[in-house]
Amino acid sequence: MSNQPNAWILTIGNEIINGVITDTNRETISRELRSVGITVKGMSSVGDDPALIADALEMAMNRSRIVIVSGGLGPTEDDKTAASVASFLGVNLRLDQEQLERIEARFRQWGRPMAPTNAKQALFPEGSIPIPNDHGTAPGFRIERNGSVAMFFPGVPRELVRMLRERGLPAIVERFGVSEQVFRTRTLHVYGLSESKLGEILADVAHDEDDYHLAFLPRFPIIRLRMDARGQTAEHADRIIENKQQVLTERISENIISDNGRSMEQVVLGLLESKGLTLALAESITGGMIGEMVTRVAGSSRVFMGSVVSYSNDMKSSILGVSESTILAYGAVSHQCAREMAEGARVAGNAGVGLSVTGIAGPDGGTPDKPVGTVFLGLATPDTTITRKHLLPGLRDWVRTLAAMQALDLLRRYLLELRIHGEEE
Repeated sequence: MSNQPNAWILTIGNEIINGVITDTNRETISRELRSVGITVKGMSSVGDDPALIADALEMAMNRSRIVIVSGGLGPTEDDKTAASVASFLGVNLRLDQEQLERIEARFRQWGRPMAPTNAKQALFPEGSIPIPNDHGTAPGFRIERNGSVAMFFPGVPRELVRMLRERGLPAIVERFGVSEQVFRTRTLHVYGLSESKLGEILADVAHDEDDYHLAFLPRFPIIRLRMDARGQTAEHADRIIENKQQVLTERISENIISDNGRSMEQVVLGLLESKGLTLALAESITGGMIGEMVTRVAGSSRVFMGSVVSYSNDMKSSILGVSESTILAYGAVSHQCAREMAEGARVAGNAGVGLSVTGIAGPDGGTPDKPVGTVFLGLATPDTTITRKHLLPGLRDWVRTLAAMQALDLLRRYLLELRIHGEEE
């Protein structure tokens, strides 16, 4: 087991407490601490209130020997972290001339005049040690009290992570000793199984071990399975990860999208390119969402020919060639329409694969035979066309997002020659 002290993370800002921004700094700090063997014991957040900041800092430093704080180091009136810490310590703020000169030099580098309020960022509690910021204007600082160390960083994520890596972690390692163990992490992206179903499938391998932890991290519409391992050597830690991933792969191989951070669209485009295929889309219910996902990937133009967003029946017929008789007989939300949309997209885009989606997103438009959430997918190649029907849960936005993912997953499974889900025609 590691003999490293544990840590506490404290984030400060009214915008965090009020829900104006998503606090991603806590996850970033936790990940960086874990890389040097520091376990995070807890996290807390407070607004820009000096009394609350002091109370939160008191609690954190009493519970952990390492406290990492972000936020409240800017030049404006609501940036109160430094003054609050000085009050907490019972000392005054002092101006650090070296840090002030660094801030002034930063503005000269940018070719901008420095507002007088920026000088506030060079004020630190007496006895603290400044932490220079090589990536912005707000330096951080470090204090020590009763054997516990607290480090304060700006809340800007880009600056925080660089300062923590370049200045914070080395100081922690020097102060508390280098970890004797090596830490490794790997994340699997999983689609098509709920968190509860995954928990059921992996129940016997999801429990914590001394050297391994498996975390379930939902991020709709995928679930991330993060494996954390530690060993006496890099080879030991890597071997733990590989052995655990083999078990997960045996259980849910068809649902694992990637183990290297790649998204569904990145995986699909990679498969198409490796097979020398191009793609054209016909989207109704998703309104261009699949095309947006695909073109989010750099280099997608090598594979993606284009998309037809055909909400109206007239566009389905005039551009994609869907027969009016098909729509009259079966409706625009049907196996038959999805089939002709996919074939029409492939021809119009002169592509190797045509992919289509049509459905009912709600909240209105459902019928007893085709309730809200009914989606039909089509996939056409020069040799074959397949369609699948799905009933997707949730409100309108969920249905549309899931429809886009189901369409891409249909294509992924087809290209990998995996079992294709859904009701056949």
